[in-house]
Amino acid sequence: MSRFLAGCFVIIVLSTMVHGADDAKFTVAKLNEAWLSAYKAADFDGLAALYADDAVVMPSGREPLQGRKAIRNFFAEDFKYVPEHTMTSKSIRVEASGSLLVDSGEYRYDGINTEGKPVHITGNYTTVFKKTDGHWDTAIEIWNVRTPEESR
Repeated sequence: MSRFLAGCFVIIVLSTMVHGADDAKFTVAKLNEAWLSAYKAADFDGLAALYADDAVVMPSGREPLQGRKAIRNFFAEDFKYVPEHTMTSKSIRVEASGSLLVDSGEYRYDGINTEGKPVHITGNYTTVFKKTDGHWDTAIEIWNVRTPEESR
């Protein structure tokens, strides 16, 4: 009988872990969807609102940025150079622990710069989300360029 109870306990624990992992992936997918939607719409205030007040963003090849205002201004400035673009992301690994979610994946950025030249970038990212007062915000974000920018 004790083996049976132990087996049931293991099944319950494992199913809870799987359910928790699914919840984390679903939450990250929704957060990423909101980010990509704001980015696509050039909604810089909406984009900045997805970050914590004291968020840190570490773009590839640039100095780190801290705070919503700096992050908002970074994205607004970036749009000036490549006004026509698309961006996609794909989560590769999602981890959850308490009030933190970590999403690591890859992105693809395609656009036309102000000189009319195509821009194609693929890279990697890691985002740390923090839950505060029942709301998820991006706390730390870092990305790099995996393939060099290509212009034809």
